[in-house]
Amino acid sequence: MHATPRETSFSSTGWLYLITGFGAVAQLAIGWPILAAVHGVHVVLAMVIAMLLAASLPVSISRPRLGILLGAAGALLSAGSVSLGVDLPWPWPVTTLIWYVLLVLLIAATSGWRLGCAAVLTGAVISVVSIVAALGQGYLLASELGPSLGNAFLCLALTGAALAIGTALRQLGSSRRQLVQERQLTAEEETKRRELQQRNRIAQELHDVVAHSLSVISVQATTAPYRLPGMDESTSGEFASIAGSSRRALTEMRGLLAVLRGDDAADTAPQPTIADIPDLVANTRSSGATVDLEIDPELLPLGGMTPTPGGPSAAGDWSAVVPPATGLTAYRLVQEAVSNALRHAPGAPIRVQVTVGDLIGVRVVNGPSTRTLAVPAPGAGLGLKGIRERVTALGGTVTAGPTPDGGFTVKARLPL
Repeated sequence: MHATPRETSFSSTGWLYLITGFGAVAQLAIGWPILAAVHGVHVVLAMVIAMLLAASLPVSISRPRLGILLGAAGALLSAGSVSLGVDLPWPWPVTTLIWYVLLVLLIAATSGWRLGCAAVLTGAVISVVSIVAALGQGYLLASELGPSLGNAFLCLALTGAALAIGTALRQLGSSRRQLVQERQLTAEEETKRRELQQRNRIAQELHDVVAHSLSVISVQATTAPYRLPGMDESTSGEFASIAGSSRRALTEMRGLLAVLRGDDAADTAPQPTIADIPDLVANTRSSGATVDLEIDPELLPLGGMTPTPGGPSAAGDWSAVVPPATGLTAYRLVQEAVSNALRHAPGAPIRVQVTVGDLIGVRVVNGPSTRTLAVPAPGAGLGLKGIRERVTALGGTVTAGPTPDGGFTVKARLPL
């Protein structure tokens, strides 16, 4: 079995360090001997000058001011130690001049035109100081001033051109980065637009089909006692329960549609909590199902008592300190587990247990079906998947599976 080779990539800064590192080696290999052999600089001093100039480029990538100081120090030492010959450029020997021009170009391209201008002005000051000092000490005669001034103006012209080129390269790079960012933003907005269109299409389908059907059920159940005279009290109560359940489902459906459409005016009513589980069980019982509920009284409100921060009150009221996300997940878990039991095990008794301790424990178990099982509807199993996603998102655990007697159990532990 062969390992897959890892791909190595360099950023633009990495490439700059690599290139300037090679340049530093070249400066040491070429500038040092030229200063010593051609310009008559002592070999040790030539080495120091070459090292200062070589270090200035890599250093200026991250610390441009220090790079300028190193380059200026090398150039000033070079001007002060190079022998003044008729045929030799001074105060900027060729190797020193080339390196300083590259320094200005790099600083302008990476750090901006202001520091680039500072590097150009520093070079001009070095030229002036070197010429004035040489005239004052008699090393340079007034009649020999022309070549030195020409060399100084050449340095100023080349560094000025490097400043312009470096600034243009920086602006070009900035424009390209902005273009890439704009393209990324455009792609993200296009993705969001398509997602919103898809959600609107789904919301429209839900509105046209599911919400309409729920409305019809609600109207039929509500008007049944008036359309069917002679109905006994228990039957009327059954229709009233159906009407109430359909209205609640329709309300939740409308809230879901508002969320899918991204409506800012979506319903912001309080979400169900653990304290609403008894009402959920009561509504399920009204449909004729046998549902037993065991819930710790500490999870139910105690009538306005205020719990202490970080824990239950002295009376043991946990209802107000259970995180809203945990309470909603516990409610949805019971809701989905009971609905699954009603669909897949009709007529089977259902037992719901909700306990509190270090964690919130929820257990829903149903016995085997007492009726002929219907063919599972399309999408069966998605409810359990949704339960697992909800619980896992909170850092809890959930298990689900059949019992030895042919029933089914869903157990979850939710963090407080």
